[in-house]
Amino acid sequence: MSDLEFLSSEEVQHFLLENEDADPQKLLLNPPPQFKNQMTLVVDQIISRRKAKTKLPEWSHQKGVIFPPPLSLEQCSSPETAQYKSLLMSGELLVDLTGGMGVDTLAMCREFEQIVYVEHSEWLCDLFQHNYPQLGNSPIKVVNTSAEDYLNSFQGRGYFFIDPARRDVSKKQVFHFENCEPNVLEMLPLFQAKAERLLIKAAPMIDITLGLKQLQYVHQIHVVSVRNEVKEVLFLLDFKEISEPLIKCVNLRSEHPAFSFTLTGEKELQVVFSSVKKYLYDPNSSILKAGAFKSVADIYAVDKLAPNTHLYTSEQLIEGFPGRGFEVLEPDVSKKEIRKLLPDTKANVVTKNYPLKPEELKKRLKLKDGGDWFVIGYRDLHEVPRIAVSKRIW
Repeated sequence: MSDLEFLSSEEVQHFLLENEDADPQKLLLNPPPQFKNQMTLVVDQIISRRKAKTKLPEWSHQKGVIFPPPLSLEQCSSPETAQYKSLLMSGELLVDLTGGMGVDTLAMCREFEQIVYVEHSEWLCDLFQHNYPQLGNSPIKVVNTSAEDYLNSFQGRGYFFIDPARRDVSKKQVFHFENCEPNVLEMLPLFQAKAERLLIKAAPMIDITLGLKQLQYVHQIHVVSVRNEVKEVLFLLDFKEISEPLIKCVNLRSEHPAFSFTLTGEKELQVVFSSVKKYLYDPNSSILKAGAFKSVADIYAVDKLAPNTHLYTSEQLIEGFPGRGFEVLEPDVSKKEIRKLLPDTKANVVTKNYPLKPEELKKRLKLKDGGDWFVIGYRDLHEVPRIAVSKRIW
């Protein structure tokens, strides 16, 4: 019996439901006799199912779905980011060259007539072949081979998606395409010959400027955050149309509007610097990651505090600014004045281009977390460290 047949058996499925809240360590130390030799597989299912309840709720509620080990679940796309990808390409044929769990494949396949799932791992291929009929209606061709081998043998043209993984996550904290498998830089000539468009998923730590230079044919870049945490950077390549790439910043699960700009426009803009006025604004993480420091000031008609202090200010409230908005009580206070303004010593501490990290500043000011007030450490235009006390509006 294969691992997949074992995990999908009625006996194991019943055990998983009965023990979804059980302690994994206790199960490993004292496994039931019938599962003694395969208890690690069973325990991995219990752990993965727990993670799926928050990350992939639709999957966790679907009877008979088998999950990969917990690490694969941690690294897969969320439903929100997968759905966002489905908005970026549509056509006749989609090839997902790094299928994995298939979350992205299942989201994007709705926009295509034919879908091919390619995965080097035989286990993940078998898993997806088992799961996808229960999770979607589209017929999907499953191919167990490497991305490179499939692309080499591919005839015709189509749309491609690829999610390269770092070879050594522990040593390489910065994401570089040449340090990943598959190496998309080596594959570019083949993509140029065979792809209508190519969508590449990169990790949040990618150097966007370097990626643009290396990939050459970038049509758009999408910096995707979920609840103000950057989750992925998407490079959409078009080998027929070479133009100034549009960079789009989105913050899913928020009311922040999408924000778009170009690097040329960003470079040419002039911004106004000023001291703190009545309102302060902190852009969301996707805008900061994309480097739209001057563009966001220009579009929303706000002043910037300093070249390297990415906080913005205005005398009149700017509704709809894509980030946090604060009403300033005092723009520059001392430690002694903070004690008077915040007698209960409760505040949320934020620092931007400030000598101390939030935890260090909180400790120095002897503040406790909580309350409605925000203490914001920043450097002004003259590189002088200052502290503002404010109240969050949104």
